Amino acid sequence: MTETITHNTKMAWVIHVFTSTGVIAGFLGLLSVIDGSPRAALIWLMVAVIIDGLDGPMARRYDVGKAVPSIDGNTLDLVIDYVTCVVGPALFMHQFDLLPKEYNVSLIGTGLILVSSLYCFANTNLMTEDHYFNGFPAMWNLVVTVMFVTQSRPWINVLIVAIFVIATFLPIQFIHPFRTRDFRTFTLPIVTVWIGAMLYITWILDDRTRKIGCEAHCLSLGPEIAQAIVYLGSIWVLGVGFWRTVRGPSQQSLDEQSMVESSVESHATD
Repeated sequence: MTETITHNTKMAWVIHVFTSTGVIAGFLGLLSVIDGSPRAALIWLMVAVIIDGLDGPMARRYDVGKAVPSIDGNTLDLVIDYVTCVVGPALFMHQFDLLPKEYNVSLIGTGLILVSSLYCFANTNLMTEDHYFNGFPAMWNLVVTVMFVTQSRPWINVLIVAIFVIATFLPIQFIHPFRTRDFRTFTLPIVTVWIGAMLYITWILDDRTRKIGCEAHCLSLGPEIAQAIVYLGSIWVLGVGFWRTVRGPSQQSLDEQSMVESSVESHATD
């Protein structure tokens, strides 16, 4: 028993250290933005996404909260996520002109992203019982990557930013790519291919835009197919959340919530 506890404690610290590497990836992404390299910046931000996706299942597997109770893994995650999912992408949008510079639109847009995301991370009801996000979960790292690889126009990006900022405060569900149970069999491979397509286009676009000034719609067939995959993957990720919003919680999740509430009431009575 003691050996098991010691093993879990060691693994918990390993997982915490692994989680912490996300902030290093985020910092390297910030440096890449400052250095004027969109390719490196987005790759580092995507590395942070992968770290964030892997550390959660490992943390639950080894129950790190009980193994190392002095460290709040959720707080650690939130601090890192604000850097990698909010600050880095906001700086990217401003630095690489994804938002118009006229009338200070870029500064206003990035300011709204930074402020609205604070309320997202402070939301105590951010996750539903069936592991959907309540409101847009400040995944600006994915939004900015899609904007860049699809070469969307700056004023279109303004509309996208406005919609997601407003959605932060609305009772709209968004999928958790790794924890949402509905359609998980499809979602995991779709998200994997989706991220792979974005990384591929990021690599291609950086060379073409920086070296020969390529504009939208001048890509070869391979990158255009990858762009189509990005569009389809985005539709799937948003579509599942919209489906959940319209359908409401499943009976299973309602039953689970009822059992939890009954358990709490029982303990309170005892």
